[in-house]
Amino acid sequence: MEHLQVKAKYRSVVGKGFARKIRSLGYLPSVLYGGGDDGLPLVVDPKVVSTILKSHAGRNTVVRLCVEGEKALECLAIIRDYTVHPVRRTLEHCDFMKVTDETELTVKVPVRTIGKAEGEKLGARMNIAMRQVTLKCKAGGVPDAIVIDVTDFGVGHTVTLSQLPLPEGARAVFVKDNAVITVKIPRAEKEEEEKAAEGAVPAEGAAPAAGAAPAAGAAPVAGAAPAAGAAPAAAPAKPGKK
Repeated sequence: MEHLQVKAKYRSVVGKGFARKIRSLGYLPSVLYGGGDDGLPLVVDPKVVSTILKSHAGRNTVVRLCVEGEKALECLAIIRDYTVHPVRRTLEHCDFMKVTDETELTVKVPVRTIGKAEGEKLGARMNIAMRQVTLKCKAGGVPDAIVIDVTDFGVGHTVTLSQLPLPEGARAVFVKDNAVITVKIPRAEKEEEEKAAEGAVPAEGAAPAAGAAPAAGAAPVAGAAPAAGAAPAAAPAKPGKK
């Protein structure tokens, strides 16, 4: 398999001050890990690293790293980690990890679909529940994406993690076999609750509506104000003279 070549140079001086100087000269400070080494300090072209990160495979891209200088070597590697400037968003540092085509990696791979599901023509909605999945596979066989043809998916069709079309030697990493793609009829919106009919009998113990006349024969509540427009109560009769 042909791998993208990345040229690098060995640097014998390390430290934050030297790293800033390297960046000012247009280079990217890097470190190569793996193979039992503590880390081999390098400098690479930031444009090449940026191109790799923006490719379909991104950090899963296996490159042929060619190191020049005192500790010259050539090996396969992937980008293990990188940092960017918090404001300018330019690359600040990059870590490579030495691999072989047989090295098993744990990688995150995007999920892509092609076609239009048959169920969508009947009013169903296709939902991609997981935009990327975690796989274990060999470095020489990392897919750029998991591509799924959904053309024949009818209403109720579901694809779970264990049902993904994976390349030979790759397997999905999961605890629960969750759905990745579903085709379902969306729920109908709930109807609003019916308003109480006018003139409905109030529940026992409920206060009468404002302005409503008291029931016939009902004793007035002590201290209650008379209803609006009600005639005043008759004054008590004065006792007669003896």
